[in-house]
Amino acid sequence: MSEYEYPLSTGRSNILGTEAFRDLLGQSLKNAENKIIILSAYVKVIGVEWLKEKLINKDIKCVIIARWDKSDIAQGSSDLNCYKICKDNNWQFRILKDLHAKIMLVDDKDLFIGSPNLTGHGMSLIPVSNKEMGVKLEATSSDINIINNLIDESIIVDDKIYNELIKWKKNLPEIKKTKFPDFPNSLKEKFNENLDKIWVHNFPWSDFNSLLLNDSKDDNIGHDIELFGLEADTINEENIKKVFKNSKVFRWLISLLKKQTGNEIYFGNLSSIIHNSLLDDPKPYRQNVKSLQANLYSYIKRLDIREIEIDIPYSRSERIRLKI
Repeated sequence: MSEYEYPLSTGRSNILGTEAFRDLLGQSLKNAENKIIILSAYVKVIGVEWLKEKLINKDIKCVIIARWDKSDIAQGSSDLNCYKICKDNNWQFRILKDLHAKIMLVDDKDLFIGSPNLTGHGMSLIPVSNKEMGVKLEATSSDINIINNLIDESIIVDDKIYNELIKWKKNLPEIKKTKFPDFPNSLKEKFNENLDKIWVHNFPWSDFNSLLLNDSKDDNIGHDIELFGLEADTINEENIKKVFKNSKVFRWLISLLKKQTGNEIYFGNLSSIIHNSLLDDPKPYRQNVKSLQANLYSYIKRLDIREIEIDIPYSRSERIRLKI
């Protein structure tokens, strides 16, 4: 086999996580001069609005290609109104059957390939997002030809197609989200996650009282509702306690306390441990870590967690310790 049989540009980035991929793509979009092509199985309004913001005051030819399978539209995985945003900006919106690729090409030069869709979860445009990966490459002429062939294969959306889809979706019967029973404990034990490290998004971003008030316009509240898997209309102390004790941050804290001398940690020491345990790159400032820690403490204090207590012994700083 020839070493040139499967050529790949050597000009490529390291593997990028969700935020790094988004930020590098965003910078490339801001520097765009001529043309942008995006292939994304799922496309949501929040993703297209983010794209529009990056291209503000730019006269750029833009093509977005989505799958728009019937299930994608019916279940809300993709938004029909993405077409209207594209039309208002003189961009093309196209459909490609069976599309699963996620490819972004800027000025036939910067090629982004990875797992993120042009959605809030995919591009980390909302508080709780997917763990995505991708790379940035220097596009070759062969890459560009392949992408152009996919464009030729796709179907351009117009007002007639859009209006028919709107009518079709409006007449759909109610589609309820499927709820699956949990794994048995014997199986869940085999899926035990690594609790040595943790992410910022695993922490509550609001304190307990704020979550209880449930201000739907507060992004931090939205993060915590999604983090704990709560239903917005059933937020109460009992339900919060149940989901909090099943959360990763609570399990991480219990695991950490079990490793400490006397099964206890003082506030300042825990701040340092949290900072060092975070997988986020770059890590947040220490002051922000203390805010995350204070939010976590507010849940423990208010919910009267049986396994843990927080006190201030000997007039020192707050101490958190295992009671069992």
